[in-house]
Amino acid sequence: MLQQKNRLTGKKEWEILFNEGNFVGAKFLTMKTWKINIEKYPRRKFLADDLKIGFSVGLKISKSAVKRNTVRRKMREVVRLLLKENKIKTGFLVGFMVKNTILEADYQEIEKDIIFCLKKVGLLI
Repeated sequence: MLQQKNRLTGKKEWEILFNEGNFVGAKFLTMKTWKINIEKYPRRKFLADDLKIGFSVGLKISKSAVKRNTVRRKMREVVRLLLKENKIKTGFLVGFMVKNTILEADYQEIEKDIIFCLKKVGLLI
């Protein structure tokens, strides 16, 4: 589980991410990132060194909540371990959206995709 300060919470934060952010795609997932601009959203009280990460696994992936939660747990664990090693740059909102093909993927493939997306944007240290 991610720490509370690293979670992307609330509808407004997701809206900001989708309206302002940039997409990066991989085989099993898509990542959207936005560099935090404090002046643009002063009421949100973002800090320059905030890092907020969210995961979206919709009903289109599977009707079974067990399968969706399993995918979400795998992604969270990959990101948690990267955060623990301080390998992700701060100052960003990051959202991961999965594709239908992720149900066949194992942990190593998901880890590889997340690392690929973070490297592509330049968030991986």
